[in-house]
Amino acid sequence: MADRDRWILHLKDLRAAHGVSILDAERLALADPAWRRWVERQIVTDERCRRMGLKHIRYNREASLIGRDGDRLFVR
Repeated sequence: MADRDRWILHLKDLRAAHGVSILDAERLALADPAWRRWVERQIVTDERCRRMGLKHIRYNREASLIGRDGDRLFVR
């Protein structure tokens, strides 16, 4: 199973276990240092993940868990 698929399943599990929104599940997942490092690496090295990060920023605006500094994306 690809890490990206594991990330999505992890978010689904968090949502089910805690009864939270996708954004809150992402927030919970990013509290784990291992997942946080993985996301930070993916949004820099994987074009598909970068596009997902940019969509996350557009959709969530000020509440976004991803930040942008010029062309650089980072986890807030």
